Amino acid sequence: MNEPPHQNSLDRLALVSGATGGMGRAICAALLADGLRVVMLGRDAARLEAARAELAEGAAAERLAAQVIDIGDAASVDGALARIAARFGAVTDLVHAAGDGPVAPLLESSERQWVDTVNGKLLGTVRLTRSTAAEMVKRRSGRIVIVNGVFSQEPDPLFPINSTVNCGLAGFAKAISRDLGAHGVRVNVVNPGATRTPLWGEICRALAPRFGVTAEEVDRTVQAKVPLGRLAESEDVASAVAFLLSPRAAHISGAVLNVDGGATAAV
Repeated sequence: MNEPPHQNSLDRLALVSGATGGMGRAICAALLADGLRVVMLGRDAARLEAARAELAEGAAAERLAAQVIDIGDAASVDGALARIAARFGAVTDLVHAAGDGPVAPLLESSERQWVDTVNGKLLGTVRLTRSTAAEMVKRRSGRIVIVNGVFSQEPDPLFPINSTVNCGLAGFAKAISRDLGAHGVRVNVVNPGATRTPLWGEICRALAPRFGVTAEEVDRTVQAKVPLGRLAESEDVASAVAFLLSPRAAHISGAVLNVDGGATAAV
């Protein structure tokens, strides 16, 4: 594998999709702290600029930019990546942290929910990865981390859409890790468990009426099942991503790293 072990951080350019979410912002902050140049990706221009301004402090501001992109649309992906390449140069690192799905058991789920989640989270990952990896393969160097989820190992009947998409992403990552690895490109997966983000609050509020409890009780019940005694924070996920992109993980590819406090029972 032709990965420069001491590549200057300033020579590296990382794209982070889903950058306006709690995990995405934390990942951007962690990569900035490691000295990388970072481009935040998101669909909503106003939210994207607000997130960028929140992180743009001191010297790091010069290494942080934002680009509007709709990963659910192939033309948007191609256009955005062309603009990034023209403005900043070669992309060396990709973190895909975009996409989520509804709380919707099978018989309550709609065709639109399935199509939107598959197109956004699964096919969106495929589009962004395929376009970015092409240049990495030419240079025989690159790093990709897909932020997936523990439903890929323990599917949940309340989340059949997410469970299906997560399993698909797990298979996608494993397949391309063998393909791209032969060209010096590492591909790994981070599986967050329940993580304390604004999205987690929405999930608790959606689950609460189903069990006749409050959102706070849902949160406490889930937390009680975590062996380490707390939910993950966005920074926990970001640290795992930063490690897998770093030279310290230079011989790690095709791996899955759970960040769930030991809650997932699957082997």
